[in-house]
Amino acid sequence: MAMPAFFQNLDLKTKIVAASIGMFVAAIWLLAHDVVEEVRDDVKAVVAAEQTALVEHITDSLEEEAKLRINTLKDVASLISPELMANPERLGTRLGELKYIGRLFNLGVSVISPEGTGLVDFPVLKGRSGSDFSQLDYFQGIVAGEEVAVSRPRLGRFSKQPVVLIAVPIRNADGRIIGVLAGANSVSDSDFFTEIIPRQSRLDGEFHIVSPRDRLFVASTRKDRLLQPLPAAGVNRMLDRYAQGYEGSGVSLNAEGVETLSSSKRIESTGWAVIATMPTATAFAPIRRLEFEIYKDAALASAFIGVLLWLFVRRQLLPLEHSAEMLNAMATGGRPLSPLPVEGGPEIRQLLDSFNKLHERIGAQKQSLQDNAEQLRLAASVFDGTSEAIAITDSDGRIISVNKPFCRLTGYEPGELVGQNPSLLKSGRHDAAFYAEMWRSLTATGNWSGEVWNRRKTGEIYPERLTISTIYDAQGQVQRRVAIASDITAQKQAEDIIWHQANHDLLTGLPNRRRFLELLEGELTRADSLDMVVGVLLVDLDRFKEVNDTLGHAIGDRLLLEAVRRIATCLSEGDVMGHLGADEFIISLLDGQDTARLEAAVAAIRMVIAQPFRSDADTIHLTASIGITVYPTDGSDIEELLRNVDQALREAKDGGRDRSSCFTESMREAGQTRLQLANDLRGALAAGQFEVYYQPIIHMETRAIVKAEALLRWRHPERGFVSPALFIPIAEETGLICDIGNWVFRQASAVARRLCDRCGYMLDDACRRELLASPSAPCPFQIAVNKSPRQFFSGFSHLEWPEHLRDLNISPRCISIEVTEGLLLGQHAEVTERLTKFREAGMQVALDDFGTGYSAMSYLKRFDIDYIKIDQSFVRDMTTDSSDRAIAEAIIVMAHRLGMKVVAEGIETEEQYALLAAAGCDFGQGYLFARPMPAEEFEPLIGALGPREA
Repeated sequence: MAMPAFFQNLDLKTKIVAASIGMFVAAIWLLAHDVVEEVRDDVKAVVAAEQTALVEHITDSLEEEAKLRINTLKDVASLISPELMANPERLGTRLGELKYIGRLFNLGVSVISPEGTGLVDFPVLKGRSGSDFSQLDYFQGIVAGEEVAVSRPRLGRFSKQPVVLIAVPIRNADGRIIGVLAGANSVSDSDFFTEIIPRQSRLDGEFHIVSPRDRLFVASTRKDRLLQPLPAAGVNRMLDRYAQGYEGSGVSLNAEGVETLSSSKRIESTGWAVIATMPTATAFAPIRRLEFEIYKDAALASAFIGVLLWLFVRRQLLPLEHSAEMLNAMATGGRPLSPLPVEGGPEIRQLLDSFNKLHERIGAQKQSLQDNAEQLRLAASVFDGTSEAIAITDSDGRIISVNKPFCRLTGYEPGELVGQNPSLLKSGRHDAAFYAEMWRSLTATGNWSGEVWNRRKTGEIYPERLTISTIYDAQGQVQRRVAIASDITAQKQAEDIIWHQANHDLLTGLPNRRRFLELLEGELTRADSLDMVVGVLLVDLDRFKEVNDTLGHAIGDRLLLEAVRRIATCLSEGDVMGHLGADEFIISLLDGQDTARLEAAVAAIRMVIAQPFRSDADTIHLTASIGITVYPTDGSDIEELLRNVDQALREAKDGGRDRSSCFTESMREAGQTRLQLANDLRGALAAGQFEVYYQPIIHMETRAIVKAEALLRWRHPERGFVSPALFIPIAEETGLICDIGNWVFRQASAVARRLCDRCGYMLDDACRRELLASPSAPCPFQIAVNKSPRQFFSGFSHLEWPEHLRDLNISPRCISIEVTEGLLLGQHAEVTERLTKFREAGMQVALDDFGTGYSAMSYLKRFDIDYIKIDQSFVRDMTTDSSDRAIAEAIIVMAHRLGMKVVAEGIETEEQYALLAAAGCDFGQGYLFARPMPAEEFEPLIGALGPREA
């Protein structure tokens, strides 16, 4: 009861201020609390999602690594036969040949007998071979029928390191288990465990790999957790859920009593789980800072509003205080009795009106006037106090009143607007049809709403959302129209930003493909109306990918921006340039019928791109290939122009790069032909349309046929013979060359097998050259098979061809492999490994088209080459061109010094033959001796094959 009494004794001003501040403070703090809660939930969700995404990335990477090791063990197990199991020495040698095992299992692999005894390990680890593994969990799991068993993480008996083993069964042809193959990885220093967990992350915290089955930490960013047991059940609620198979995120207390946010995902192939943890004090630190800022702002706002409200109420109650002073003076006789001024709120007026009963008539009239004035002030206060801009017009459309926000919006003073027509604000952006539709709606419905561009007094054009309503009189005639407007400049700016990002490349700011096509369509329309042409250029930076691969994408991005700047200097203001992605730019420009400006622009672009690019300490040299097409000469629509310019660019790049190429009708025909051939090529092998022709290669001294090159021919059912120069590149691009190349090899091997039947080294239906002659003695006859570079990088096995020759019981030297110079220059590890395997299998290697590419003689020392083939471009003119003759002679001398034989291609005259024979060339090939021919014509040319001298 004391509190209400105390509150009642307060003056009216204090009561109003206290009540208003109390309600405002309650509202603003409630709002602040709701905002904080919503932000907290959002931040928690974002942090959990980011942590979950990182765990999923790590899990996917570990899953791939685990599957790679499991599949590798299965592949190796499939190679182990019962014979190898019976011969541990051979088995160990065989494991030693599989070098990739050491990269995947850094503690090696072991082969265990069905009884659990270690037979072979690689690499050899002291004590592992001969040990008893029968009681180990992974061995018992395989014996029990599991296809893959992952061991409990433990300290290795032999390596003395924390280790995890993966085991698979070794089966015989009947599926019976004849052994177990186990691979070991160190938990502490294997790429499998350590490199896959990020050492640094934008999320602070810890990462663990745990084995729920064994309730152990397999790996962890905390070294003290390695191979340690998981906390007891009930200590960490989320860890218990993860161990039971739950995948997701949650908050719980860890074993140290720290609240943490954690996420988990299971590795299916091993049964492990990846868990990321982070203290919530770190994860949600931004929330606490934000809470402090929000509550601080709420407190400041409360204090500020309280002061303003106190001043406002004090001002509003000043008339009441003044009247009280006057009444007190009248009561004490200090002032004669007189009417009090009637002002202030209704309560004050009622109080003063009671005192003014003595002046009833004057007071009543005065009160009436004051009431009317107050209503007008109230209406004016609402009119000016709203945030919306309001203008009121009469029935003739003249402005009779505007509020302050309207003046702020337009920049005009009220006196400049009253009496004017709203057309004063027209921007000129809308046509007559727009305003006619607006008046039609107003006339029909009395209302209109939409977006309008108006002009401020300063001349600035701005967008606004405008709503117009009509007020009718009692007779239904228009009395007033009220227009309410709001500035939507910020909204339009946001829409412009979104539109720009959707239609322009983020790096260069150029129009993207979709936007460029829209602009190009407008250019084509302009060209039609002006009787001009539109040139479309497709600019490709040659070998730009090498810059990204060697110097990094950051430098590549800076180079792209510099290229854009340079190209822009070659264009006019009205030209349009777009970025199609990577290193391709597309340009359209209007030109006269003579296309002189188009040609000048192309030359200028090539010149500015060819100038060196400098980035820090690096100087980069690039060139540009440019495809050109012209509208309407080359095409009537955008789609056709894009096809044409693509073909023109292909022609420029195929011609050696650093050049421009204009689209021609022959390109269209060539493109259509190429597309049709690519489609026909897919079924050609199955349809039996390929044939293998053989071109003899003679021994230069005796002119006897000792070799032949297998050449692919395609007899198309409609086109007849298709040139290999046309369809071989298509086969390489589509990947069909792998199957076709294997087919050619098998056809050539069959011919070689039939010729071997006539060879003196063939005894008991098998080649005995190594028994009847020295290992280095050449075969009496050899067929050369070309091997495409694509085959070296496909799924083709380097063991397949030698195995096929062994199945035919013929010597690997009966077939030689021809590769191009460019394949060796690439220095790819796959090429080196597979060429080495061919040489180890006994097959010889010939280097085709020697001297025509970017020769680097160093590779002749790195690769074991048997034959060098001099390209026919040197042989063709050697009788008339002393330089070609000198090059051919130098190649022969160099090859002989390196222990290689030389084959000269394209010999067509006796004079060429004589010069090459005199230079010491070993073998010759060309039309002088024979053209390529089918096998049935070629085989009869070969006489009895017997041993010959090299």
